Amino acid sequence: MPITAKVDYTASKPIIVLAPVRMNNLLDSKGIVYQTSSTEAVVAHQHLWVESISTQLFNRLLVGLRQGQTHYWVAQNSPQVNTPEAATLLVSFQQFNGNYQGYAEVAGEWSLLDGQGELLKSQPFSFKESLVTNGYNALVKALSTATDRLIAELSRELSGLVIDNAP
Repeated sequence: MPITAKVDYTASKPIIVLAPVRMNNLLDSKGIVYQTSSTEAVVAHQHLWVESISTQLFNRLLVGLRQGQTHYWVAQNSPQVNTPEAATLLVSFQQFNGNYQGYAEVAGEWSLLDGQGELLKSQPFSFKESLVTNGYNALVKALSTATDRLIAELSRELSGLVIDNAP
């Protein structure tokens, strides 16, 4: 089921273009990743993502950031969004996996560039969510909760920044 936002674009809002999400090579696979020890991780062969995890996270961030703050319009790069002066949000994940110690890990870095490509702000993120029970469903729910925490943090950070690229 696609994620939809119930937020409308207002022409007076500056635009932030969300770049495609980047994933660590191991994470950018069809299966959910689980760290089995401090030095090993496996990619599931039976518990597979419905579509690429980077696409799912992009869609989740896009909708969540639109709903989570009111200062900017977060858009995807497309022919309809032709604003060369728009800021760009880059999000990169180094961890999006389960851990043998009973939690889900979501970690990486986000950066915001102005319309000229100059760095406005960059910040690492790291969230751990305990698994309520064992198993795939509990891991997916914990990863989802950690992603919600990332979206809330990004929304707060973006709301505190001044970006002026409104038409």
